[in-house]
Amino acid sequence: MRVLFLMIGAIAAAGVFATMYRAVWAYRRTNEPPYFHGKVVVELVWTAVPCLIWIAGTVPAARLILAVNP
Repeated sequence: MRVLFLMIGAIAAAGVFATMYRAVWAYRRTNEPPYFHGKVVVELVWTAVPCLIWIAGTVPAARLILAVNP
């Protein structure tokens, strides 16, 4: 189980760094920053993914706590 979580974290970190590297490479010579405002899908994903990760971690933890301490 620990190895699975380690692999998920490693894949997530690699994805973040790859995206960051691509953004830096794509906009390295422009004077304008990338424009993301108004792109509703991107903003929803940036908001929803951390919320889903938080829920995925807290719901099982809360169930375990309630099972141990009825």
